Amino acid sequence: MKKFFTDVAVIGGGGAGLRAAIAAKEKVPSLKVLLLSKKSLGIGGTTAIACSDRMAFHATLPYTLPEKDNWRHHAMDIYRIGGEVSDYNLAEILARESADALEYLLNLNVPFVKTKDGKVDQFLTDGSIYPRACYVGPETAVEIHKALLRRFRALNIDLRENAMLYDFVVKDDRVVAAKFVDVQKNEPFCVFAKAFVLATGGAGRLFKRNVFPSEMTGDGYAAALRAGAELVNLEFMQIGICHPHILFASSGSMFRSLPRIVDENGEEFLLRYLSEEDRKRLTELQFKKGAHWPVSYESPTKVIDLAIHAHLEKEHRVFFNFMKNPSYLSLESVPEEILKWSEKVDSKLFSLPTPYERLLKINPRVVEWLKERHIDLSKEPLEVQNALQHFQGGVKIDEHARTSLKGLYAAGECAGGQHGANRPGGNSLLDTQVFGKIAGENAALEALNKQIVEATIEQEKFVGKVPAGEARNTVVELMSKYGFLIRFDEGLKLALNELERIGLEGIAEDEKGLSFLLETRNMLTLARAILTAELVRNESRGPHLKFEAFDPPTMNFVPRKEGWNKYIVLRLVDGQIRYEIREPVRPKE
Repeated sequence: MKKFFTDVAVIGGGGAGLRAAIAAKEKVPSLKVLLLSKKSLGIGGTTAIACSDRMAFHATLPYTLPEKDNWRHHAMDIYRIGGEVSDYNLAEILARESADALEYLLNLNVPFVKTKDGKVDQFLTDGSIYPRACYVGPETAVEIHKALLRRFRALNIDLRENAMLYDFVVKDDRVVAAKFVDVQKNEPFCVFAKAFVLATGGAGRLFKRNVFPSEMTGDGYAAALRAGAELVNLEFMQIGICHPHILFASSGSMFRSLPRIVDENGEEFLLRYLSEEDRKRLTELQFKKGAHWPVSYESPTKVIDLAIHAHLEKEHRVFFNFMKNPSYLSLESVPEEILKWSEKVDSKLFSLPTPYERLLKINPRVVEWLKERHIDLSKEPLEVQNALQHFQGGVKIDEHARTSLKGLYAAGECAGGQHGANRPGGNSLLDTQVFGKIAGENAALEALNKQIVEATIEQEKFVGKVPAGEARNTVVELMSKYGFLIRFDEGLKLALNELERIGLEGIAEDEKGLSFLLETRNMLTLARAILTAELVRNESRGPHLKFEAFDPPTMNFVPRKEGWNKYIVLRLVDGQIRYEIREPVRPKE
């Protein structure tokens, strides 16, 4: 196996990976920093291509409300609204460092929208009490990635693209090397370094419905787990209403304009699945979905997510129709608080004849953005579905972005502990920049005092009975049916047993080659860990919806339990997923 050597190896070319590589080089310019990316920079990774109607970067600035201790309010939002299952010290770091993270991006010329007096404009987004969401528009993440890429290239940091991580080499509880495969040549190689930063993002491709790029198969999670690292909060995954064909989250302004939600036959099917009480307040629920966009047990708007899911499972399609008002909409049905909100946009907002005209008032940029992609909301409906959008958990980190393995740091979506069950909108982008910087700087400082440790690397032979394509299809089918939005103990156990069988039989390389086999192996490892966490948490909290039975409009949830404000830490021991229920770091009294 070919060997390469560097001081700091950063694995992942998204927002967190770029920020980590830049931070390492800026901290210690004399070090050799190598970034390894599974796809070409600017094409791969969620940050480079993800969009929503108004994508947010969450930050507490000197003028952000409230005036006193505003960053502490931000930290408490992350922790409390997150369900008290994250580490409060990490929430404090995110909040306290958010202003500096935004300032760095402004200095890189990210064009955040500003008010007339020159301040960065901020709006109220899901999971927050005060307006902290900074934005460029639908492509906030894309603009951040472009700016980081310019800085990365200016620093002449070493780069290797088409490199897929599949394992770490550990010696004396320290990561000394990482194994990769070149996805174009199907050739394995190995990188030795003094310190590693893991920034491989989420694993949306474990599920049929997702808004992740095609390469996001959980490689970092799986490699870290096999190496002995701890993972945390894997049962908490953000699921929202998204477009099925473009990486677009149909969130705040889309719901607040109150489109007609219909199926392929034009039927307003929501009424089928809702209780009598929810039917009466559907205008209010649909509007509030704009502020509670991801599904959450704590929000009454979850009934909309569950109704859409139930209809999709009956092989229907679902659309937002902006050309026609919902049948249940009348000025008399609009609650007072919504009318007061609308006055800030336009006092006659809900007197406008169509949702399209309301959306033009609320967020004209998203209408233009969709038109650029040949979707004209004035003439055609927008197809939507429940889709996995973000992993809240990951490889457990401390305040220095260190994992439980020496020499290995983690940042961004593949890291865990900084987010709870729910996550304030815009905190994922913030996370990439705050902990990306922390991971990169600390990896660089560690590399200054370490030597490369060499080890003999054998090129493995992966032998099994189940063809990789068949194994992957089974993983995705089982995760989508039992580990997605609706979770039952019986289904979770069935899925786990089937995945254990595949693991015992082993995965065989098929016509799709070595990289496909190794991706599928990663997906299988991670799927087992996720299902274990979902089975162990015997309650509903945030997006983890546990059911005794699911038969809309009667939905028998396993309720949220006071004693379950703990997190589940997972490890792989002798091929078996082991778990520990642990107290998070709590706020000091």
